Amino acid sequence: MRSDLLGRAFRLGFLLRIPLASLALLAATGPAASGSALLENLLDLGEHPLDAAIVSFSAFLLAFTAIACINLILYYGSDRLDECRTVEMRPRHPLVTFAVGTGAAATFMVFVIRRTEGEPYLTTLASLAGAIGAVLMVIAAKLGQLWLTDPLTTPHPPPYLVFPAGNLGPVARWLDRVYWHSSKPATGVKAVLNRLAQPPLRVLNLAGEGYLVELHPKRGSMLKLRSGHVFAFSLSLLAYAAYLFLGWREYRITAERPFVPALASVLLFFIVACWMLSTVTFFFDRYRFPLFAVVTLAALITANSPYSDHFFRVERRDISHVAFLTPAKYLEERLRVTGRARPIFVATPGGGIQAGAWTAQVLCKLGEREDREAGRNSFRDSVALISSVSGGSLGSLIYAASFAGNVDPQKVAGNARAAAIDEVAWGWSFPDFFRTVAPWLVEPTTDRGWALEEKWAAVNDLAPAGRETFLSDWAARGPAIPALIFNSMLLEPGRHVVFATTDFPPPNDPRGIVNFYKLYTKHAKRYDIRVTTAARLSASFPFVAPAARSNLRGVREPDYHFVDGGYYDNFGIDALIGWLSDALSSPDSAPQVKSLHDVLILTIRHFNAGNESKGTLRGWGFQSFAPVAGLLSMWNAAPAQRDDNEFRLFAEALRAAVPGRRIWIVNVPYDGAGECARAPLSWKLSESEKACIDRAWDDFEKKKPVTCIDRYLKGDLSDPSCYDPSHTLQ
Repeated sequence: MRSDLLGRAFRLGFLLRIPLASLALLAATGPAASGSALLENLLDLGEHPLDAAIVSFSAFLLAFTAIACINLILYYGSDRLDECRTVEMRPRHPLVTFAVGTGAAATFMVFVIRRTEGEPYLTTLASLAGAIGAVLMVIAAKLGQLWLTDPLTTPHPPPYLVFPAGNLGPVARWLDRVYWHSSKPATGVKAVLNRLAQPPLRVLNLAGEGYLVELHPKRGSMLKLRSGHVFAFSLSLLAYAAYLFLGWREYRITAERPFVPALASVLLFFIVACWMLSTVTFFFDRYRFPLFAVVTLAALITANSPYSDHFFRVERRDISHVAFLTPAKYLEERLRVTGRARPIFVATPGGGIQAGAWTAQVLCKLGEREDREAGRNSFRDSVALISSVSGGSLGSLIYAASFAGNVDPQKVAGNARAAAIDEVAWGWSFPDFFRTVAPWLVEPTTDRGWALEEKWAAVNDLAPAGRETFLSDWAARGPAIPALIFNSMLLEPGRHVVFATTDFPPPNDPRGIVNFYKLYTKHAKRYDIRVTTAARLSASFPFVAPAARSNLRGVREPDYHFVDGGYYDNFGIDALIGWLSDALSSPDSAPQVKSLHDVLILTIRHFNAGNESKGTLRGWGFQSFAPVAGLLSMWNAAPAQRDDNEFRLFAEALRAAVPGRRIWIVNVPYDGAGECARAPLSWKLSESEKACIDRAWDDFEKKKPVTCIDRYLKGDLSDPSCYDPSHTLQ
């Protein structure tokens, strides 16, 4: 290969790095997301052809944006950049550029169509319609370019930056007629627009060559933008308008399917980023000022600004009238009100929507089964406590809402499967993006975490007639609702914090747990939190929902940030043991509570245990992320082992406290096989993944632990292995 050609390729590759990277990202997203537990369900658009049309429109518009940026740099780079003036930079093969760009979008849509579980024929037709919509937007921008460009001062023909339409005779002649159109109204409008454009063009004139037809026009003449930049301005303005309109339209979150799917939100953000970063490189490459430095300097302005932090909503409300019962008093009242003397205590773990859906499935199906086996509401009335973490908090939230009357008990499992990925992606692409670039203009509590809360509230009717449901509302219902613990963690001290409907933990708790209501003593009994906010803070999985602090204090006052409870204990066991220990051994425990002879602890697990990971071959690069990999490996393994050991010791202590006490420990794992073995980590379940949950329950229902739950609720002690202290049922 000739060295001069290689050098030219490197120089052009550097100048075109942003649009080329955009096309590479577009083409690679499909195969990269396929097989990824976190991203795969982004590609699944379900059975709604309109979603496929919107995603296709966004994908092809991103491709056309990148193509336009490539050609724009090639047309004007030799004028803009001194070192390129001896290099011919005009587009030599515009048809190849167009083919490569549209090929990237088409490749992306092939993966979307393959992953989508709707009708492939309809999805394909909708995708074609979306691509045509993107073509029409480009045509609109082209007409704007031709109509706003002055043919007397701009070289003919004006550049075709997306479609090489100049090679098509009839099309080129029709566009020329638009270009040379010079009726009196058209000329008058152009003159007005030119006069209005003079102030910004005079500012742009300071940037040097590459933008204007003439830097120093004759006296009395006006500055005029080059035709290619007029097209870029028109197309980018249309793209920005679409981005802002769709972002504004989705601000009101409802229980219905949103108009803009998650994938479209992400692509629209990429379009805006491509325009912005390409503009920055075209401007700063002239001065040898690297893009990384530009972005870093811009980020430094807002990165450490307290206004760009994430906040969650805390309402100033007088809740001094609400009696938060102690665990001992609550359990006494729960047993009395329900008439059930055989309580069940539930721990449910983290794991995104998979954990939430599996939690709801287990609790609902056990309820339906025990209605048949042990009598109506025998299971629901026996559930005394649910300690939940992360995704499991979604399942426990909806299950508790069925006791409060917000959700029909028959709809709990279905509601827990309702996707929220579209709202999270909207939060990422719109309010959180503006928080990054202009945090002073954004509502502090509106972000992707807020969007998650709003979706949960809408789906589960937790704000009927505008009256939102607060944690104290459920606490005020006392024993009518199972006691709830949403587990979270304070980031700065690494401390376990809980959102509880009971007065837990007691003062000077030896476990180091702190109750949210006792964190801000200055505002004691004067603030409250929504149940959806409590569940969201428990489920602030890294990057999906942000680490956030309360809005109780001023923006510039330091405060704790709340993160996913799974950082501290991903199984909810720590808080369950503390609550149950307090209830059974507290001095104010009623005799019938202290002397309970049977206690059933139900632990729900959302993923297969799987085989222990094997060793790997690594190079020196592994050391750059080995510390993080170690933390992630220990995240589940260490707490699980710790919980098992502590659980065993706790059960032994309970048995020793009351002679003859029986501790029934039942583990409910999600045992998926084949394609069901890997669960998603996003806030969306595909139809096949929902079917996997159903099959996992059908398989589990045939096993012995379910029979032991039947026996427990009936008081049947004929099978001692059900409460054998030497093992956990699973």
